[in-house]
Amino acid sequence: MNGLTLKAWRDGVIGFVLAGGLLFVMAGPAQAQCRDFSGDPAGCQPSTFDTPIGDMPSVRVDQRGRINAFSTERQARSGFSRLESNLNLTRNFENLHWVVTVPSRRDTNDGPWQGGDLEGAGDARGMGIAGSCLFLGHGNGAGVARGVDIFRIQDNPVRNAPMKIGELPVIQVGNQGYDDRELRALLYADSNGQDRMLLVRNATTRTEGVMETFAIDPDTCMATRKSQVFDFNGPSHEFFLWHDPNNSSRVLAYMAMFAGGGLPDPADPSRRLPDAYAMAVTDENTGAVLDAPSVLATFSLEDVGGPPVNERPDDTGLYADGRFADFSHLTDARGRPGNFNDRQNNMLHSLSLSNDGERVYVAGGNAGFYTLNSAAVASSTNAALIAGSAGCSDRSTVASVRGQIDTALIDDIANDCLHMVVNDDPGLKAYLASDASDVAKTVRYQVLMTRSRVDVHPPNNSLPTGIHSAVMVPNRPSQVRGNDADRPAYVWITDENFGGCPIMHARMVSIEVEATPVMVGAFAIPDNELDECLTQAATEPNGELLRRVSQQNHNPTVFENLVFNSWYGHGIRAIDISNPYMPREVGHIITLPHSIARTYPVFKDGLIYWTDSDTGLHVARYTGPRADELPGEGSGTYESNASSPHR
Repeated sequence: MNGLTLKAWRDGVIGFVLAGGLLFVMAGPAQAQCRDFSGDPAGCQPSTFDTPIGDMPSVRVDQRGRINAFSTERQARSGFSRLESNLNLTRNFENLHWVVTVPSRRDTNDGPWQGGDLEGAGDARGMGIAGSCLFLGHGNGAGVARGVDIFRIQDNPVRNAPMKIGELPVIQVGNQGYDDRELRALLYADSNGQDRMLLVRNATTRTEGVMETFAIDPDTCMATRKSQVFDFNGPSHEFFLWHDPNNSSRVLAYMAMFAGGGLPDPADPSRRLPDAYAMAVTDENTGAVLDAPSVLATFSLEDVGGPPVNERPDDTGLYADGRFADFSHLTDARGRPGNFNDRQNNMLHSLSLSNDGERVYVAGGNAGFYTLNSAAVASSTNAALIAGSAGCSDRSTVASVRGQIDTALIDDIANDCLHMVVNDDPGLKAYLASDASDVAKTVRYQVLMTRSRVDVHPPNNSLPTGIHSAVMVPNRPSQVRGNDADRPAYVWITDENFGGCPIMHARMVSIEVEATPVMVGAFAIPDNELDECLTQAATEPNGELLRRVSQQNHNPTVFENLVFNSWYGHGIRAIDISNPYMPREVGHIITLPHSIARTYPVFKDGLIYWTDSDTGLHVARYTGPRADELPGEGSGTYESNASSPHR
């Protein structure tokens, strides 16, 4: 080896050795050190963190991190903290607070602890933050009925954890406590400059969904009154709270009816319940919470020519848009079969809005992602929409019945208050007005309708959900000609499934041409890979069977260059999206006991709040690359399930 090669070896550069005329490449001892010459603020980054599931207890431990149902809370907290450090479960995050919301219990003074957050057996659900008030719901169910916890975010929140100060009563029918699935809070000044706060609650069972709105005293965080309960006559799911930038007294809730859409509509027996509702929750003149929410407009994908709800395949397994990959012959370490969809739900799962309220970004389950034009709702008054004088139809035009399209009605869809952006395309309008045959018009429309949805199902399995969330990337407008409204260039979408392997990942979608979105980037964790998923540990560190912890991609909070994605059993993942074609992980925080990071991470004055379905409320601070770009102290509240920022 010559002197130059030795120097290169010492410097960590590749060494070259000639032997028998052959060139060998040998890695130097410093080759693993990353050298970045790009000027990228994120610089060199490790690979995406591989969650060490087999080493992560999902139940109570002692101070040394060993599973122990008899340890004290202090010992358990100490043991979890020790394991989180030893297992490198936090990178580029500062873990500040863990607030227990379901205390543990024991049947006798010397019995084991059970049933609480410290055992990974809690039931935290929806969360809403406004001002210094934090509201946290519970899963509830048969024989379980906990009200909504009210917390105050204290002064010096880095040092002081949120403090519980009260609760709102549970919704309960007989023995059944309703799941407070989703909560949204908003602090706003009405048109007279008076500060008001509201909390919208979406409570569900497996078959029912209701919504109610509370007027909250911003100083005390306590409810002063509430609206009547609105019954959706089916299981409502997730919703977005939109604050009209042109009328500070006007707040709307956009509700998704996943598993509810497709059920008979009691108000109109000839129709099914809509996929989505736009609803007024405040008086648009005074800003006061309405006595009862008012439905302003609805949307149903199947009615306008989309795929049918709960579509089933033919005898060969073929759907109208393809065939699913069949992994059902494979088994994971628990003996569970691999993924295979036996139906397509094609139901709207969740949605988000542009700040101006003119676009709705839809996570449509197995029907994929698509965009709705909601400009008529945004620009009209509630009164005009309710009276039918806003110049648009409050329900979707029924142009299709189980896939059979009435060509004569296609053009009417663009006059619906909520309709897909593809229906606004001038080329489509011109073609529908031409002398082309009805068959040709229908074919053209169906092709464009299909292209207007980013739909990866099939061949990708994602039962029962599919596309879970869809959130625009803010402050990055499309540069296409004619984008005078500064519509976004990109949307981040997540994909959830509860079956076996493989599990799904997240995607970056270009909506530079709104009617023809296209996937341009993707992000996954190691367990998304089929073989790693199949061989994933099924036991606790002590060899006992691991309590099943779901590990799906879930809710994202999206900034210009960063996404904070709750990933169930894989914690919160911080993802750099400055290059939308190549998202990469720049941090993670996975708390113990091993559990389910569920809600949209909510940013409040520079800190991140989220609830974990099994362990309660968590607070952290991101310290990694581009942390200086995030809203800091005094910036208010930022989230991706409500107009942001808000106070």
